[in-house]
Amino acid sequence: MRLRDVGVGARLSVISMGVLVSALLTAGVAQGRAERADRVAPGRYIVVYRDAVEAPGAKTHRLERAHGFSARFRYDEALQGFAARLNERQLAALRSDPAVDFVAPDRFVHAARVPLAAGDSVPAGVRRIGAATASEVSGPSSVNVAVIDTGVDLSHSDLSAVSGKNCVTAGAPAQDDEGHGTHVAGTIGARNNGAGIVGVAPGTRIYSVKVLDSAGSGTWSQIICGIDWVTSTRTDADPANDVAVANMSLGGPGTPVGTCATTTDAMHRAICSSTAAGVTYVVAAGNDGWDFDYPQTPDVPAAYPQVLTVTAMGDSDGQGGGSGATPSCTAGEADDRYAAFSNFPATAAGAQHTIAGPGVCIVSAAPGGGYATMSGTSMATPHVVGLMALCLGESGRAGPCAGLAPAEAIQKLRAEADTHSRATAAYGFIGDTLRPVNGFSFGLLAHAFQPVPADTTAPTVLARSPAAAASGVSTATSVTVSFSEPMNQASAQAALTLVRTSDGATVPGTYSWSGNTLTLRPAAALAEGTSYTARLGAGAKDLAGNGLATSSWSFTTARTPLTSYPLATAIEAGSLREGTYSRLAADDNLHYAVNSIASATRTASWNARIVGVANSTSQLKVRYRARASASCASTIAIYRWSTLSWAQIDSRTLGTTETLIERTLTGALGDYVSGSTGSGEVRLRLRCTSSLSSFYLAADQLALVHYRS
Repeated sequence: MRLRDVGVGARLSVISMGVLVSALLTAGVAQGRAERADRVAPGRYIVVYRDAVEAPGAKTHRLERAHGFSARFRYDEALQGFAARLNERQLAALRSDPAVDFVAPDRFVHAARVPLAAGDSVPAGVRRIGAATASEVSGPSSVNVAVIDTGVDLSHSDLSAVSGKNCVTAGAPAQDDEGHGTHVAGTIGARNNGAGIVGVAPGTRIYSVKVLDSAGSGTWSQIICGIDWVTSTRTDADPANDVAVANMSLGGPGTPVGTCATTTDAMHRAICSSTAAGVTYVVAAGNDGWDFDYPQTPDVPAAYPQVLTVTAMGDSDGQGGGSGATPSCTAGEADDRYAAFSNFPATAAGAQHTIAGPGVCIVSAAPGGGYATMSGTSMATPHVVGLMALCLGESGRAGPCAGLAPAEAIQKLRAEADTHSRATAAYGFIGDTLRPVNGFSFGLLAHAFQPVPADTTAPTVLARSPAAAASGVSTATSVTVSFSEPMNQASAQAALTLVRTSDGATVPGTYSWSGNTLTLRPAAALAEGTSYTARLGAGAKDLAGNGLATSSWSFTTARTPLTSYPLATAIEAGSLREGTYSRLAADDNLHYAVNSIASATRTASWNARIVGVANSTSQLKVRYRARASASCASTIAIYRWSTLSWAQIDSRTLGTTETLIERTLTGALGDYVSGSTGSGEVRLRLRCTSSLSSFYLAADQLALVHYRS
C-alpha cells in the first residue's frame, strides 16, 4: 500500500475557498471513511516467531531450506522473524509451525508531502513553536535522531547526516533519491551555519534510514527493517550511535489496533519492542482529512498508542494571533488554523497521543544542497521530533525529558503544549483542543521548553578508579573516570591513557562508556607490584566543546605472594628420627623429627634449603610449626650471604605443644638470597638445646613466603 501520497494541492483544489471550516472538516471525515482501502502487497508476508524461539536466524535458515523460499529481511531486534515472498503451500506450512506466532501480509507505504518552492533562513514554523527567534536559535540535541523515510542527502552541507540503514537496496548508503526524507531532516536539524535554513535543533546528528524508494513508496517489511536497525543501536556495543528519537513521516491503512501483547500487526509489534528499548517514535497523522484512529481501518503507525502522532496546522508569520498572511504555497489554507488536509483523532484514546505542529508551506532542505517548500503532516512531524530531541538534551546538557521512558517523554511534551497554550491565549490555533471545530480537534500546538543556557562550564572529573596513590590494586583492574557531564566520547577516549610509570610504556586496551563514565580495560593483566600512571591529557571536551583540565594519578598493583618449601635438609647435630624434607610442605601432623645428641648440652639442629627466591623480593616471611618431646631453647636463623654468617631471627622456649612461629624479615632482603640477580637460594637453621634431658625436635611445617619481585 502507499502511505500518505495524496498531494495537499490536489486534495484542496476541489474545495472552495469560501466553504466554512466546519464543513471542510465534516466533508473530509465522511469522504475519508468511504475511500479507505487496505493495500496489501500480493504474495509478500511478515513472519513473526514466538518469544521462546532461540537463534531466530538459524530457525529462518532451516525454514528456507525446508520450504524453498528466500527471506528478504531478517529481524533480530524489534522482532524475531523475517519477511519473504510465499506461495500458498509455504504460507500454510509456516502458519502451522509451532515456533511461528503469526504471519501477517506485507503492505505498501509511501510518504506524505506537497513539494513547492524555496524559502527563508529561519522558517516560520521553527519560530512558531518557540524553538528559535529572529536572532536566536536552539543548540544541537544531545541525542541522535533517525529519519525513517526515503533516505537523507548525506552530502548536504546544511545537515549533520550519516548513513544508518538502507532497507531498499541492501548494502548501499541510505541516500535520498526522492527528497522527502531530506526535507524532514532539515526541519529537525539544519545547521546554524549562516547559510540556508535553520532547523528546530540545529546541528543534531541524524541517521538516515531508507525504507521508501525513489517514488516515495515502500512496504511494511522495509519499514520493519528500519525499525529493527534503530532498535539495534540501543543494544550494540557502541553507545555513541544510540538513536533516541525516530521520525516516521509515513503511514497508511492498517488493521484494528490491539495491545503490544496481543497484536498480530508486525509493524505494531516492532514499534512496541523498539519503544521498550528506549526509542521514542514521532509519526505523521496523515493527509487524508479524516480520523486516523478510525477503529475498523486505522491509519498506522499513527493509531498506535505507543507513538506521538502529529497533526498539521498552518502558520505564515511565526507567531500566534491569526494575523499572518494567507499561506501562498497551497490554496485553501489560513494562518493559525488547522490544515484542511490533516488527519485528526476522533477517539479519546487517539487524542491521548496527539500533538500538532506547523505543516503548511514549510521551507527545508532538498537533495543536491538546495531547499524546497512542502506541506503535509510529514512536515509537521519533524518540528515535534526536533522538540523531543531537545527535551532529551541540548548543547550537552540533560533536558526535561532526560531519563524518561518514551511514553513519559511523550506526555511531558504534550503537557508543555497544554501549559503554554493555556497560559498564552494567542498561541493556539483554530481547531486545537481549546478551539475544537464541529466537535473535533487536532491537539495542542507543540512548544519548546525553556531554552537551555549555552554551556560555557568546563567539565570536571567526579571520580576515578583506582584512586590516586592506591596500592595493592588487582592486576585485572580497569581504569574508570566519571565526568560531571556528557562528554564528546571520541575526544575523552583519545585523552585517557595508561602507562607504566617506570618507563612510560603505554598499556593497550579497549574503551567503553556507561552514562558519563569512561572505562579503559587493559588488553592483558597488569604486572604485579608495578606502578602505573593514568593520564587525562589535553583534548577531552564536553558536548559543547569545553575542555577538561589535564590530570594524572598513579597506583601500584598488588603482588601475589609465593609460598616455597624446602628442597633439601641437612642435620647439623643429632640424628634423623623420622620423615624427610617433603613432610615440611604441609601442616598435617606428619613430622620431620631430629633426635638430640647425647652431651652436656643436648642439641638437635638442622638446616633447610629453599630455592627460587627472587633477589629483588620485597618480602621474606618464615612460617615454622614445631614442638619438642621435652622443653628446649629454640632458635631460628637465616643465612646472610653478604657476610657468610647466620643471623638469628627468633628465640623462645619450645614445649610439647605444637607452636606456630612466624617472622617477617626487614632490611636488605637480597642479603639473604644467594647471588645478586634473578632467583637464588635461602637457607634456614632450626635448633633447640636443653641441659636437662635428651629430646627430639619435630617440625610439622617450614615455609617461606616471598614475592616474585
